[in-house]
Amino acid sequence: MRNVSYRKEQLAKLAYLVKDNTKAICDALHADVNRNPTEVILSETSIILAEVVNVYSNVSSWAKDINPPTGLNFRLMKLRIKPTPKGVVLIIAPFNFPLLLTFMPLIGALAAGCTVVLKISEALPNTSPLIQNLVEKYLDPHVVRVVQGGIMETSKLLQLRWDHILFTGSARVGHIVSAAAAKHNTPITLELGGKCPVIIDHNYPDFPLIARRLSWGRNLNSGQACTAPDFVLISRSRQDQLIKELKKAYEKFFPVENNLPRLISTDATKRIKGYLDGTEGEIVIGGKTDVEHRFISPTVVMDVNGTDTTMQEEIFGPVLSIIPVDSLDEAIDIINSRPQPLAIYVFSENEQFKEKGMILMDRIVAVRYPPFTSSKHSAAVRLTAVSLPFDRQGRLLYSRRVQPWLGFFTFTVIGSMLVSIYLNSHPNAWLQAKERFLQWREM
Repeated sequence: MRNVSYRKEQLAKLAYLVKDNTKAICDALHADVNRNPTEVILSETSIILAEVVNVYSNVSSWAKDINPPTGLNFRLMKLRIKPTPKGVVLIIAPFNFPLLLTFMPLIGALAAGCTVVLKISEALPNTSPLIQNLVEKYLDPHVVRVVQGGIMETSKLLQLRWDHILFTGSARVGHIVSAAAAKHNTPITLELGGKCPVIIDHNYPDFPLIARRLSWGRNLNSGQACTAPDFVLISRSRQDQLIKELKKAYEKFFPVENNLPRLISTDATKRIKGYLDGTEGEIVIGGKTDVEHRFISPTVVMDVNGTDTTMQEEIFGPVLSIIPVDSLDEAIDIINSRPQPLAIYVFSENEQFKEKGMILMDRIVAVRYPPFTSSKHSAAVRLTAVSLPFDRQGRLLYSRRVQPWLGFFTFTVIGSMLVSIYLNSHPNAWLQAKERFLQWREM
């Protein structure tokens, strides 16, 4: 889609798709995973609408030719950089935030002028068909198509040649997608999750605040969020105080367990139950499991070590592990010994503590560390912080829920154009150009 006006038309239709059908979307997600409508609006639909408005307002300027600076040798030429659509894009979306992680990259692709195939999760029997029906109703079928299905359908899609593939999901499947893309030298964007650590300064004065932040951040969508805090590193002498405040916060936040979201499948529930059954730590909050109904109560495990079952991989459920440490150096060593997380959350008002923790920036390439050190910001706020891009070395990450222009350029090829302004103007154009060049060189 080279026509920017038509791109804006599709973006506007996407906004109306979400706005007109918010109730139907909330009902479908409640039927599939028991998600509360307020949570769906705050963590998905409202963010999508805000992003569409931002991109709609700015895409015309982003799509304009850029006049780059140039040296003396090219002063006689007309140089242009042209943002050009990459072409046909495949977006493979996960189950945990099916609207957000489908439509946010779609916004960037539409703004860039690409045509898109959306592969949505097969694990949501009510939500996925609704998404397909709405996309077919509101958007141009020559621009956006939806594919439902499981492993077989995804494998068939990956055998095709695409101009860009964007995948959000597990590292295991990410490796498969990367290998398939490599066969065609297809550029790829991955978001593979990870275990996000929390570091708490033992001198931090407001432990009730920490407990509330962790209670919300860990249990949003029943812990099925890639940026959710996964484990806490805290001074051994302050662990009991944190547990005391967490118990108060959990009792206040989750008085009725039946209202909590469910996990996506019985297999996911069995996996997390296995972590809890095998842990060497002490379960001090929650611990209830119901595999048949895909439910695990919000759980906290204390006195965990680095080799515990709860520390082997991203939990992706409502389980928070607490690791007692003797110093900040020990906490940093634990984080550095593990695969790179998407985010690090630090609670401290001590500038020396925060400055020392900045050593982690060497590995967490684009984590916006200072905002997360502030007591005024919630754990997992990164999920909805629309101005904070994040990336990791070795794992490309598209800018969903972040700076919209980065999403635009993810799906854009930067073409270059150089035109001589003298070639057709006069029979002696080259002589004139030479004379002017010699004059400029002498100057």
